[in-house]
Amino acid sequence: MPVLASRSPKPWADLVFHVLAHCRDTASLPASLFDAAYVARISAALGPADGRTLAEDADALGRLLITHEALAEAQLLAWLFDDLDRASRVAATDLADLRAEDVDRPRLLAVLLRQLAGVELLRCACELERPFFMLLPPTDVAWDALERELGRAVEIAPALATTTVSVVPSLGLRGRVFGDEIWIGPSVEHGVWQAAHEATVLELNRGCRGASEREIEFMSIVLLALRAKRAGRDVAHAQWLSHFGEHAPPIAIESLSAEHQAIVRRALARSGYETDSSDW
Repeated sequence: MPVLASRSPKPWADLVFHVLAHCRDTASLPASLFDAAYVARISAALGPADGRTLAEDADALGRLLITHEALAEAQLLAWLFDDLDRASRVAATDLADLRAEDVDRPRLLAVLLRQLAGVELLRCACELERPFFMLLPPTDVAWDALERELGRAVEIAPALATTTVSVVPSLGLRGRVFGDEIWIGPSVEHGVWQAAHEATVLELNRGCRGASEREIEFMSIVLLALRAKRAGRDVAHAQWLSHFGEHAPPIAIESLSAEHQAIVRRALARSGYETDSSDW
């Protein structure tokens, strides 16, 4: 079935990532959502964050969520609710006291409780920032172009064909995947490549149960680079990867262990490309 770009808004997720985009002290972590350009745009629209509680909350979150794992787990709060009103109705209820019927994805509660202090602060920060966040104008998305380019991207990221891609504006240049849903920022050109990467992560997650999250990430970067090269889209792929600057991981298959090279080769073959040794 074709990839679908969902036009349904994700306001709660957008608010959660909006707050996390202001957490400067997390910038060195792989899971970081800190985005100086986004912060500047928000400051232009709403005034500086230090004029609200957001700046203090963002600093405190940076002191609490000090590892990649802690920050990644806390971000799952973005999936706990589907809308702002449902989150607000239970804002005064402690995370530990939330019932399955209070949330949209109850299975996330156990994970979120592992980061109790950070998640509770993030919930509070979201509620305090919500009135200001609601003043932001809607983000324009070129939906037709997005759907067209996502359809093209199935060639280099086959798992896109069985996922739903949604836009969460505060993600900016980043992407997230949970279940079979991928979230990207509003830029079509960058967002489609980010969706292709997240779909490749999802594909390898399905077939590499023993690999760690970071190992899957690195294999996905290499696999997508190889598929892009075979499809004649390596220049566009390089432009996407260049946005991450010094944090961009290597794309050479030699950067992987022998075991992970074999996994990448098998995935490349399954997607219809012969394993030409000149690419290694």
